[in-house]
Amino acid sequence: MTSIKVAFAQTNPVVGDVAHNLEQLLRYAEEAAGKADVLVSGELAMSGYPLGDLSYREDVIHRSEKALHKLVEASNAPMFSELYFVIGHATLAASKFTHIQSSKAIAHNSASVIHGGKLIGTYHKQVLPNYDVFDDWRNFVPGNQELIFEVRGTTCAIAICEDIWDLNSTRPAELRKAGVELLIVPNGSPYTREKAPERRVAARKFQDNFAVAYANLSGGQDELVFDGGSFLLDSSGTEVQRAPFEEGCFYETTNDLQPVTSDDLSTLWKALVTGLRDYCRKTNQTKLVLGLSGGIDSALSAAIAVEAVGAVNVIGVAMPSRYSSDHSVTDAKKLAANLSIELREIPIDTVHKAFESSLHFSDLAGENLQARIRAVLLMGISNTDNALLLSTGNKSEIAVGYSTMYGDSAGGFAPIKDLFKSDVWRVSSWLNNRGNGELIPENSITKEPSAELRPDQIDTDSLPNYKILDQVLALLIEQSATIEQVIASGHSRQLAEKIEGMVRASEWKRSQGAIGTKTTAIAFGFGRRVPITTRFTEL
Repeated sequence: MTSIKVAFAQTNPVVGDVAHNLEQLLRYAEEAAGKADVLVSGELAMSGYPLGDLSYREDVIHRSEKALHKLVEASNAPMFSELYFVIGHATLAASKFTHIQSSKAIAHNSASVIHGGKLIGTYHKQVLPNYDVFDDWRNFVPGNQELIFEVRGTTCAIAICEDIWDLNSTRPAELRKAGVELLIVPNGSPYTREKAPERRVAARKFQDNFAVAYANLSGGQDELVFDGGSFLLDSSGTEVQRAPFEEGCFYETTNDLQPVTSDDLSTLWKALVTGLRDYCRKTNQTKLVLGLSGGIDSALSAAIAVEAVGAVNVIGVAMPSRYSSDHSVTDAKKLAANLSIELREIPIDTVHKAFESSLHFSDLAGENLQARIRAVLLMGISNTDNALLLSTGNKSEIAVGYSTMYGDSAGGFAPIKDLFKSDVWRVSSWLNNRGNGELIPENSITKEPSAELRPDQIDTDSLPNYKILDQVLALLIEQSATIEQVIASGHSRQLAEKIEGMVRASEWKRSQGAIGTKTTAIAFGFGRRVPITTRFTEL
């Protein structure tokens, strides 16, 4: 490989806002001009990713193509005379040439090479993933042609994201035979806690004596967060360039990069904040409201909210009932003071008594009534103050249905939806210890979890210890383990059957829940599709 310099245009595109996306690309191109030979964007950077079924609309694809033509024209400016562009975008397919795909797809997931006012060529993604959150096989037509081109005497080729994850691919050897020295890989690779090292493993396995420039998107899109981290591997597999999490233009190389690690809490925190922040930005939300119970879940959710939109834009609401402990309110007040957010205190006992005088409730309905009263009040504030209501449930509770429909499950976004309860404690402790003083009241971290549904009630009255519960849930959800496999891992049959049954019985609740930031390989959301109505007794 010659000494060409790669710049990563690590953009944060907005789906459908091609003018904004084009402006981002041009801004980063100006930064790269004179400092790099080739500027590489992430996957579908021009249109935004994922497009979902918007990819079936010709007008959507044409907007992406028109924006690409504007970029081609702009590349003719004198400042870009030495710069090559490799840009991800959508392209209307000339024909659907494959007989093995039954789909409404009309477009390719493409990347084009641009230089000096000319479109040098376009490559179409060949391996279309159809698992987890990826629907490329549903939404796009696969390509089948290589694009090989030269940049300053270096022979380059393109692969897009999943193309390099195909362990059975013959392309590496074919690329090497074609003399390819640099493989450029635009990606739309969402964050999970294990993903950063996995990307490097995939890139190195695909290498065959050529360098790899792996470009990723940055920022949040609905449930997904793209965590940047673009990197360049030399032909021997040594990482010589790395971009951070954030969006920007990155072109500096270094010789002392440390290996990336999985499950890094600082990156997890960035992902949680970015997921909420960009959801608000991209849906034009400026204020947030949430209930503060004095517990750990609402406390961490509030801390994420403050980092995402600023303390002045967050409203906390304490709604004590007849069963609330003194520390529920005092811990909520301490949290609000620590975070410098507004706290509104609205006791609910009067409303509670009014409901009870109107209708006879069963014990279960009576317990759920408190949560539903609180949801009505929170939605009232949400509508009145034009503030997005956050649901504060964690993955453990959501998994086993430990929430009240139209009660504490109410909300438009669930920032800790993909954190098990043990993760919530871990992130909260990390947050307090990162050097900025206590944000989460220590009592919220250490006290026994309780929904305060009745006198002296605690979560373990109806749930296993969270440490054990989370171990079993991780097996059932993230590894698709059977009951027998859970038992083989060291848990009792009674426990395995109880938890598995709770997970299965709660699918209907999850189908109505708020979206939330994905942080694990298998998150509740559009990446996990399980029938609600089923007579399988083990799932």
